[in-house]
Amino acid sequence: MQLVKCELLQNSTDSDIRELYKSRAVRNANLTRVWKATKLLSEVEAEVDLNLKFPVQNSTLGIGFGKFNPKPTISQRRKLITSKALSFSEQKRVAHSATLKQQGSWLQWAETAVPFDFSWKNLIWGGINADLFKFILASSVNWARTPNLMKLWGWKKTASCCLCSAENCTLHHILSNCPFALNNTRYTWRHDSVLFEIHRVLSNFIQEINNLPLQKARSHISFVPAGHVGVHKQKQLHKGFLHKANDWKILADLKEFNYVFPPEIVPTSLRPDIVIWSNQLKQVHIVELTCPAEEGMDSAQLRKESKYLPLVEHISSESVWSANLFTIMVGVRGFIGVSVHKTFRAFGIPQKIVSQLSRNLATIAARCSYAIYLSANSTNWDKDRALINVDQ
Repeated sequence: MQLVKCELLQNSTDSDIRELYKSRAVRNANLTRVWKATKLLSEVEAEVDLNLKFPVQNSTLGIGFGKFNPKPTISQRRKLITSKALSFSEQKRVAHSATLKQQGSWLQWAETAVPFDFSWKNLIWGGINADLFKFILASSVNWARTPNLMKLWGWKKTASCCLCSAENCTLHHILSNCPFALNNTRYTWRHDSVLFEIHRVLSNFIQEINNLPLQKARSHISFVPAGHVGVHKQKQLHKGFLHKANDWKILADLKEFNYVFPPEIVPTSLRPDIVIWSNQLKQVHIVELTCPAEEGMDSAQLRKESKYLPLVEHISSESVWSANLFTIMVGVRGFIGVSVHKTFRAFGIPQKIVSQLSRNLATIAARCSYAIYLSANSTNWDKDRALINVDQ
């Protein structure tokens, strides 16, 4: 607000107001320990002028096709200044976070995961109560109450894990690295809860695709002769791999299925999380889900690829089938890997459904992790516990 006020004073139609602003800006320029909006405005204006003289391309449009406006109006320039000031503030926050060993941990997955949706709509209607909300916020900066932090604060003498007796029990250890919790199927329960939601959405979409008539691919392009007006065509819907056939089948590695990899494709003892295949196209899509700690998403993806890429290569080389591998990551804190959106959009699922699915997966993962966090001091765990879904 102060920046906008300074910009209005600087460009006032009253010459006395402009001179008064200039004198104040000169006086404030000598201040080094006090923040002044006039100093920030001079820095931001210099950056805005540089961008107007030497614009850069930051979109997917080709070179020379950007929407550049070298002479913006006063109101447009004010918006550019405000936007640039916000980017300056964000850069300072990120730089400060990088100096924090504990609370700056989110920078490790800032480029590989999508932040949790803290919009009012999701907080009110997304099944998130106050306790879960506080846990997500605290866990995103590693500030949830854990044995190592309680020892750091002087509330406990040891930081050992109550389940496996590990010496340093951090939030990372509780949510994804405790051997006792792993053998006690706590992590499996969270993984299967997320997988169940993914399977539900894919099954519904595949059922819709299989009920549609198979459309032939376009064999020609209709050019418009010079001097004629082309016929306006309705915008085509986004299509993906699953729109190329209508006999898709799907299997998921859940308790109620206990499936075997389709033997008509290749005999193998491996059981990926989801297998989708079509006999018409002789095509199979393998989807492998991982629910790792957000700071370990890259290494988790490499582990999954090293496990299933040989299977994909074997299918493509030893049979008439073609295979694709999709690895998707859903973090234990509720941060969704960028691969989730890319995978489901590649299948042709509409953007609205993918966005809702991402929010559901984030909420399910966070709810499961919160339950695991609350049970970190107890060895009791129901191995037949019902899976979490968004309707609960």
